[in-house]
Amino acid sequence: MSELRSLRKLLVANRGEIALRVMKTAKKMGLLTVAVYTDADEQSPHVNFADQSVNIGKGPIADSYLSIEKIMEVALSTGCDAVHPGYGFLSENSDFAEACEKAKVTFVGPSSKAIEAMGNKAKAKAIMKEAGVPCIPGAEVANKNDRELQLAAESVGFPLMIKAAAGGGGRGMRLVNNISDLQKSCEIAKAEALSAFGSSEIILEKSIVEPRHIEIQIMADNFGNIISLGERDCSLQRRHQKIIEESPSPVVDAQLRTKMGEVACLAGKVINYSGAGTIEFLLDKDKNFYFLEMNTRLQVEHPVTEMVTGLDLVELQLNIADDQELPLSQEQVQLCGHSLEVRLYAEDPWKNFLPSTGKIEVWRKHKSPDTRYDDGIVEGQVISPFYDPMLAKVISNGKNREQAIDTLKQSLQNTALYGVKNNRDFLIAILSSEAFRHEDVNTSFLETNDFSASGNKHMEFDEVAVLGALLMTKYSKTLIDEAIGFEDELYGWSNSKTIYYPLSFKANDNIYSVYIELKKPNSITVNFEGEKIQIDLNGDHIELNDEKIKLDFIEYKENKLFASYQGKSFKAEIIKEDIKIEDIDKGGKIRAPMHGVIRELFVTVGEKVKKNQVILILEAMKMQHEITASIDGEVSDIYTNIGNQVSVDEDLLNINKEGENEF
Repeated sequence: MSELRSLRKLLVANRGEIALRVMKTAKKMGLLTVAVYTDADEQSPHVNFADQSVNIGKGPIADSYLSIEKIMEVALSTGCDAVHPGYGFLSENSDFAEACEKAKVTFVGPSSKAIEAMGNKAKAKAIMKEAGVPCIPGAEVANKNDRELQLAAESVGFPLMIKAAAGGGGRGMRLVNNISDLQKSCEIAKAEALSAFGSSEIILEKSIVEPRHIEIQIMADNFGNIISLGERDCSLQRRHQKIIEESPSPVVDAQLRTKMGEVACLAGKVINYSGAGTIEFLLDKDKNFYFLEMNTRLQVEHPVTEMVTGLDLVELQLNIADDQELPLSQEQVQLCGHSLEVRLYAEDPWKNFLPSTGKIEVWRKHKSPDTRYDDGIVEGQVISPFYDPMLAKVISNGKNREQAIDTLKQSLQNTALYGVKNNRDFLIAILSSEAFRHEDVNTSFLETNDFSASGNKHMEFDEVAVLGALLMTKYSKTLIDEAIGFEDELYGWSNSKTIYYPLSFKANDNIYSVYIELKKPNSITVNFEGEKIQIDLNGDHIELNDEKIKLDFIEYKENKLFASYQGKSFKAEIIKEDIKIEDIDKGGKIRAPMHGVIRELFVTVGEKVKKNQVILILEAMKMQHEITASIDGEVSDIYTNIGNQVSVDEDLLNINKEGENEF
């Protein structure tokens, strides 16, 4: 770890895992660190890890993490001589970089001019075209009326992609297949772009069919040196948000890597770039690549590059900001092995990826020399609706792609995350699929491969039996521990007939009732809906009718059971038999599926609606979600208004079925 010459104290103007990750390297380099946080982030680990922490407000980002005035006030009042923006928030805000420059505070990133040049997609594309970088055909649509918008779209051709001109990360991006969907998609894209980036400007681009998303990491110092650090394949996405990234790409050979690296470095030189940057390309089936955008910051997926190059990109960033030359040349860059990264999101893959909020009850990481966790969460922390739903990143390293996949899959199976709905099981299903393992991946992967069968909403018979057995084992052990002089021979004994203990429990939003026959310690027969199954428990293994199954994780907390096996997570809780689960959707009752803000309301009381008709738009975790009618009928009540902050399961409106009245 190299030493810094002039920098002494660093403000990390971010939150969560990236704030923590930057601070770890900064501290190793001898820097004092300052964190900023909101009331909603008070429990976040980055707050306690920093040498000094300053509260900058409540939850909403506009008044906290996006407030240049507040961030600069903290930097100056705490005596920081440098600011690292992380990614997202103000990381690509040229006004923020300029504010740092004016205050004589070192901005760990490129100049405000470089950020401005690449910050607007339309302007960035024009600069790249001028430099000879291949670009996707497209059109600017700023200040165009409806007719001009249609003409611009027709000139680009369908299918086309709407993009936020001022940002990326999937916000403000919409695929449009025909002219009839254009206007509505543009309106939603503008709203998302305004919410995420403070600008509603959008552009149109020709959609490249089933491309690979390949990005090149570059590093440039203040002395004219610039190098590329290989590529990352970020093709596996949902709604243009990356889910799995890897390096190197399975489809990029040495010749193509060199060519793309040279073009990426050219792009950096054109704008006199300094620091860490990423040039994103789309690669078609014929290995033609097109400039997509430049991210003038550290990327979420930077760890896979670190894994295969052996470099610490944050350390390089800080050294460059400290006015030091790059420590290696292009010829010295070597890629070794293979690395993959998955993003653990607080969302429910089995409910159209709805963001999830709540308290983290269990968080356990798998200890492996070939696995790295970049996380910013702790048990007991409450996940709020204000920020991006990413909770952590899990990164694996292997000699080759197959080994890296196996390592990552095993680590995920031994990773426990409970308390908020999350995509752990979904990621395991992807890593287990033949399509992914055989490199059959493009940006349409999740549209052409169905993983719904991997959802654990409705449990199989053996899964119900296993949970019942595990719960009863714990429950009976508690009773036995409290008994005096109890011997194993008396386990389940009766002087009349076999005793079956009734047990009801809640798991995966359903209620299950089973009957348990206790035979001997760790040997149980479960009767469920007329069927029986024999279960033997032996440490971290289960035997179901002589079939051995390994438990990846098991933990009891009070009357709750947290367990994981065969790539599926389960949370079960013993309940009274008379408890019934509440139906979330009672006929036409529409409830909020998550915490959020009502942005649009398309119906009025007395209006007739059809099933699946969009009735309102709920914004949560920086994305806009269409809420649809559950039945055909007439709107009888509306309980909310545009701009209202709503909680999960809160009543929004009611629809009476056709032919039904209230009398």
